[in-house]
Amino acid sequence: MAVIGSQRIVIAGAAATVRLGYQRAAQLGAWRIEGDRLVAEVREVDAFRITQAPLTLEITYPEGAPTRRPIGEVTIYHGQLAARLLPKR
Repeated sequence: MAVIGSQRIVIAGAAATVRLGYQRAAQLGAWRIEGDRLVAEVREVDAFRITQAPLTLEITYPEGAPTRRPIGEVTIYHGQLAARLLPKR
């Protein structure tokens, strides 16, 4: 978790993917990371793969390499995914 003074850094984006290995477990819409918590809109989900481990959040950019971060404690409720970012392996 990144804290500067008494403020937390918040990162947000328009789309991301949750992967189980190279396979897609979920396609996400708008997402937000605050501290070590991820919250995102779920566009598509594979009900089996999203329950497996290890899962990785993948954020792609128009140019350059994607950002990948392991996630755990995934919950999907009413079309919204919540998960905890794990330390990088």
